[in-house]
Amino acid sequence: MEVRKKIDESPLTTGGMIVVFSAIICFVMGIIWGVLIGMGVFILAVFLVLYLVWAPHGIFGFFLEEGYAKILMKGDSFHGCYIKYQGRVLLSNFDVADGVEKVPFNIMGMVPILWPFYRVYTYQQRWVKFKNGTKEQREEPLAHVILMPYVYGVEIKDAETEGKVPINMWIEVEAVIFNPYKAMFQIKDWNAAMTSWIEGASRDFVSKNSYEEIIRGELSSSLENHISKRVEKIIERYGVKITNLSVIQVVPSNAEYEQATQQKVVEERKMEATLVRARADAQKEAIARMGSALSMVASATGQTVEKLQQELETSPEVLDTKYKKQFKVAMDLVNKNMAIDGKAYFEMKLPKGSGTGGGADYSNMIGAIIAANKIIEQQKTSPSLSSSSSTKEEKKKIYSREEIDALIAEADKNRSRK
Repeated sequence: MEVRKKIDESPLTTGGMIVVFSAIICFVMGIIWGVLIGMGVFILAVFLVLYLVWAPHGIFGFFLEEGYAKILMKGDSFHGCYIKYQGRVLLSNFDVADGVEKVPFNIMGMVPILWPFYRVYTYQQRWVKFKNGTKEQREEPLAHVILMPYVYGVEIKDAETEGKVPINMWIEVEAVIFNPYKAMFQIKDWNAAMTSWIEGASRDFVSKNSYEEIIRGELSSSLENHISKRVEKIIERYGVKITNLSVIQVVPSNAEYEQATQQKVVEERKMEATLVRARADAQKEAIARMGSALSMVASATGQTVEKLQQELETSPEVLDTKYKKQFKVAMDLVNKNMAIDGKAYFEMKLPKGSGTGGGADYSNMIGAIIAANKIIEQQKTSPSLSSSSSTKEEKKKIYSREEIDALIAEADKNRSRK
């Protein structure tokens, strides 16, 4: 009743004053120019007041807006419902469905009513909106029911995780009213009820999961599904359908927890970056060693690196059969040389199995060899390498076939002694 009075009082008073003032002027005009002219002007003035002042506020008429519904009350009882929504029609049970809309009688869009016996239903609506990272609490009297999808905010405070850590969450819910009568008269404040149900489902989910998983957003989809299953069927009983739901923010309730969480995220990202660099350095080192060993095997077997590469591409298993001794000795020499230079020891072992039936996978190894050959070729032709790199290349030991054969023989003797 208070909402209705607030909407009615000001326009009714303003329009009434205009009508009275117009009546006085028209009376004077009727005396001067005739009764018909005075009456015509008065009727026009009353219509303008009705159309421009009263009807927009539901007095003696109302306007239907696209995408909205108007509910008409007879006294304090429901009388009827009207909608204006292109491609939608209101069924006899007040469900909004696809169809050709039925427009009620109107005068230039205004639907006249016998006010105050019939009134447009008004109600107080409260809801939350999240905008630019801030929460807006909204409240205003409404004289219509929105039928279009609309996004409502739900804030959940101090929800305790499995480990009793309190967190705050912001959830956005896109909802559609598909039955205005049920939403307005079969439940007291459908939006407050929906918010309460979502909050309960969220707290239940949070209490069964760890703080780390929730705060990282790893369970957002699971939380959304959990809420949907718990709330959707209940809210649909009251003419409202949830069309989308998303968790937009999860933060610790305690400032200390929030600071610790942010610090942990920063440290994890630094660690990830360090691991990426370490893997890249290790891969580069492995390729360099493989390339050196491949050059030694080619020298020991009296062929070029390119020819050996072609053979390996055709039959990768030769590293475990035909060139097994040469490759193992070459890798031993490379590793020892790297250790002398002050670098970490790196052992390259051949895969188990021999021949084509051993099940060994050489694809990664061959890829590294090919990449190493390309790097070696670039080092030979590129003039932009640093002087230190050039110096090392110049001092690099070139093994002859006889020297490598001698090294292989020495390695065989050492193994036989052991």
